[in-house]
Amino acid sequence: MAVIITLQGVVPADIAVGLSPLAELMACLHSVAEPEHHLDVRPWLEHVSTALSEETRSLLAVYAPLWNRRRCRALLPLELPLGRTLEQELARLEALPLDEFVTVVAPGVHGGFFDTGDLLTDESVRGAYVLSCERRSFSRGELARRLVETPEQVRAGLLDLLRRCAAEFFDAEWARVRHRLESECARVRARIQALPLPEALASLSPNATVGRNPPAVVFDKLQSLRADPRGRRCLLVPSVHARPHLIVKDDTSYPVVVHFPVEGAGLAERATLAQVRLRLAILAEPARLELCRHLVNEPITTSDLAARTGMTAPQVSRHLGRLREVGLLTSRRDGRLVYHRLDTDCLMRLGVDVLTSIIR
Repeated sequence: MAVIITLQGVVPADIAVGLSPLAELMACLHSVAEPEHHLDVRPWLEHVSTALSEETRSLLAVYAPLWNRRRCRALLPLELPLGRTLEQELARLEALPLDEFVTVVAPGVHGGFFDTGDLLTDESVRGAYVLSCERRSFSRGELARRLVETPEQVRAGLLDLLRRCAAEFFDAEWARVRHRLESECARVRARIQALPLPEALASLSPNATVGRNPPAVVFDKLQSLRADPRGRRCLLVPSVHARPHLIVKDDTSYPVVVHFPVEGAGLAERATLAQVRLRLAILAEPARLELCRHLVNEPITTSDLAARTGMTAPQVSRHLGRLREVGLLTSRRDGRLVYHRLDTDCLMRLGVDVLTSIIR
């Protein structure tokens, strides 16, 4: 399964890179709703949790389907220009014709796959839609019912909630991350000008590959989607809080949007899925796992490891070489001796990398 953006006939002018505070707010709300997906921002999540008023907390539970799983297209840029303020983006959402609002929000409320094409005109489709949402969860069913019966109230409540979140925590967070996102936009624009488009877009994710015939970028996702931005533009929107998720939205009425994560300052580079698999395979070998029990406690030489484990020195050297190849071993020379030790920071990150690779 993969998300493929075909780039046949697409030129750099068809790609726009810019900021969207509303998209970043949605990413924040996703991490608040799904904290187990975002282990590296736990302190920030705890801070936000204490800042939320009870009324805001209650409303977040009501509207959570819009950002829990299948991010709502209405909360990503619907058109150019990028770089609007949050209030300008909210005003754009408020100005959407009501039927367009329902159409663009309904898939996010459902969170799965349901053909909403006749939702506005066919009563039986509306009933089936609400029932399908109810089967997914009670909260989705309730929000779906309100969306088809009183869409104006749903929109007003959503806008009120987003403005509450801005006042209670997001305005301060946007001020903190905006410069980092602007810098990332500049880097991506430079890559688009310097590299073939498939390579430039593949740089947005460590798990992306380049397709050649036709030219395309392929993102490894638990989703099957083929997007063609010709005639509609492709909007690239960086995010700090989207980590580790890369989101691609392809709704025919709007531009293709890629909401991609930016690694935070000071964070180690995320391992690719292939690196995670290899590290797990290396550690799964019983002899190497036994060596790790000695390597984690203190720096130790090859000969000492051989004496402790009963292996020959060449056997130990081969196992150490495999651990070093995947970045799990550090070595330092002291005179004639070389001391080895397990890289515990890398090992501790492995658990997060496994989770990140699964949910990316």
